[in-house]
Amino acid sequence: MSTHAQTSVGRDAADIPFMDSARLARLASLSRGELESLQLRKLRHQLARLHVSSGYYRRRMNAAGLAPDAIGSLDAFCKSFPLSSKADFLADQTEHAPFGDRLGISRSDVALVNMTGGTSGQGQEIYGRSQRDVHMQGYYHALPWFLAGLRPGDIAVNCVPSGGLTTGGWGPGEGLRIIGATAFHVGGTLSTDAKIDLMLRIGEVNFIYASTNYLHTLTEALLRRGLEPKRAFPTLRTLFIAAEGYPIEWAQRIETLWGCRLQEGYGSTQCAGFGASTCADGAITRAGGRGLMHMFEWETLFEVLHPTTLEPVASGETGELVVTNLAIEGSPVIRFRTGDSARFISYRDTAAGRAWNAIECGTVGRFDDMLKIRGNNVWPSAIDAAVFSYGEVAEYAGRVYTSADGKTEIEMRLALTDAAAAMEPAARERIIEAIRATIKERTNLWMVLTQCQRSELPEFSYKARRWKDERQQGYRL
Repeated sequence: MSTHAQTSVGRDAADIPFMDSARLARLASLSRGELESLQLRKLRHQLARLHVSSGYYRRRMNAAGLAPDAIGSLDAFCKSFPLSSKADFLADQTEHAPFGDRLGISRSDVALVNMTGGTSGQGQEIYGRSQRDVHMQGYYHALPWFLAGLRPGDIAVNCVPSGGLTTGGWGPGEGLRIIGATAFHVGGTLSTDAKIDLMLRIGEVNFIYASTNYLHTLTEALLRRGLEPKRAFPTLRTLFIAAEGYPIEWAQRIETLWGCRLQEGYGSTQCAGFGASTCADGAITRAGGRGLMHMFEWETLFEVLHPTTLEPVASGETGELVVTNLAIEGSPVIRFRTGDSARFISYRDTAAGRAWNAIECGTVGRFDDMLKIRGNNVWPSAIDAAVFSYGEVAEYAGRVYTSADGKTEIEMRLALTDAAAAMEPAARERIIEAIRATIKERTNLWMVLTQCQRSELPEFSYKARRWKDERQQGYRL
């Protein structure tokens, strides 16, 4: 077990941010130079603290010949400080269980433990959070919701599973408490139909938070019951989604059905909550294009790098998000490669009038989700975009497998909405063939599509995992 130097944890209450319109207005009014000066001051403070308290980061700074107080610019930091990856953190945890030598606070100051979901298949990172970090997780959740118009006394329904070990399980509750909203935490405790029953009993619902996929599930469940969302919940002002990409056509349909704006945030365990979110324009602009998630750069230093060359991408290009915590005390990340792909938009190319860089809505994905199929690089998010551009689709599941004669085959089971399923067989076949052609257009792959009942497919309560790669099984004797 490694030991960590005692450090000052739980700063003065005046240092803890809260939901204050005046403070946010000041941050929005900063020039780019002023924002970067603020980032640099906070970065130097963080690195000086970690040089004392974290053996992991001290070794990385010493190996690079970096002294925290000698870092003259953000550019110099990004060019000289070594990157960290998930594999680095897992190795550190193995050697210095359970938190690794990067912890950054005394073990006795760990007030909350978070873990990543392990969906990459590589293992779960473990994060120890201080009492202040617990508040900051709440602040990082409250911030985008406050920007989206959530206010004290509003009734908010949180469909994301609460509790457990994930940041997303704890942050929303803290965030809603900080704002002062009246929160109903229904995720992970009630079935979809039971959630709808409770929402109907509540009546005056103002805000719903859900994963992209679960909002789709909730919407389809309402329609199956003959309920039009905007008529069932006329006081709803905001739908807030996160975690997965989506096609523009789906988002437009959602806004029409619910009668309110769709908002989106980007978050992760490494960000300790949300690191970016939409503003008043929403996830889909009034002109019909994709909106932007503006980065909370006074709290998190973001880089968007080419995944191979590790050079910064230009505005409008897609790269890998690299994250540095400027305020988190326990298990902070410094230049961590998230594996998340995002289309970067410079503050110069946004119409918001703020000096905050941004990433495009609805297109954040995972580099490690990619499937190599018949020589093509295929992202599940691209298939989702093709399939859910058709409003007749309720859900789907796919698999890639090796046939008995050694060929790679792709099979998709598709469940249509009740209205589409009731169509004449010829009409249903035309829809399925149109979906198949759209998938081919966007992925260069023909797939075998078969219709099934919605009950035959899983219901995802948070992030969807619709694809299985079974090709190795085809080579087993």
